[in-house]
Amino acid sequence: MSENVQKYLQINIDLPLPLLEATYEFLWSQVKGLKVKRIGRKFVLSVYILSASCNDFSPKIIAFLQTLAKHHRVNCPAVTVERIENSQMQDFIITPAPASEVLPFGLPVLLKKGRAFGTGKHPCTIYSLQALQDIYQGKFELNKPKKILDAGAGTGILSIAAARLGAENIIAVEIDPEAAAEAKENVRLNQLGDKIRVLPCSVTEIEGKFDLIFANLYGILLKQMAEFFVERLLPGGRLVLGGMVVPDDEVVIEIFTQHGLKFCDHYYDEEWSVAMLRRGP
Repeated sequence: MSENVQKYLQINIDLPLPLLEATYEFLWSQVKGLKVKRIGRKFVLSVYILSASCNDFSPKIIAFLQTLAKHHRVNCPAVTVERIENSQMQDFIITPAPASEVLPFGLPVLLKKGRAFGTGKHPCTIYSLQALQDIYQGKFELNKPKKILDAGAGTGILSIAAARLGAENIIAVEIDPEAAAEAKENVRLNQLGDKIRVLPCSVTEIEGKFDLIFANLYGILLKQMAEFFVERLLPGGRLVLGGMVVPDDEVVIEIFTQHGLKFCDHYYDEEWSVAMLRRGP
């Protein structure tokens, strides 16, 4: 393992859902990168720091977690520190921008945080990223998507992540002008302008068909746009539905299956839900 990798540490924090977003926000400006995985009934937030700063960093995060846990009346989350063992990891690592350096491992997703949704802290973003990885790792025996539509792109996080996995034809649509500008800036920071087009318009203005559609929106809008999204899927294409709340997600999923899609997988916790569906050949 290179000396450049060894200068970093990975700090893992086991978090219940109520503590996830606040902890992520607290750490955003203090670390070199962040990733979140849902493991069992908890979230594991991993952050990356320079080894040399561990003695100063650890007391800060422990004090923060103790205060936060007390406020929510839950046990203080466990914190573990480890060295980077796998420099070839293929996990997405959200990198707060501007960054003095990009971590020499993982799949970096540089984000300049503004007001747009999608910095990696929300469960539906976390689940959508996991669904993307599952597709590209062959979990569903699906050919790698050639044409992707990111509906409601926010910061552009999902489009950038898809490009990091090799996608080269991505349309990121964002109706809010300020959010669209943020997405364009994040695409520029990641030097992916040749693979991602950010369009500041309504997704209903988009024509053509796609191998993969991300619709990380919200339940009512998903219900209203079900027919549109189904029509935009190519045969064999996948649709990732996000922004659904439990238990309303069952109703949303049923609407899409009534339009001919087949349920593939489900990523969820006690509050939030993301589903993957497939259009038959």
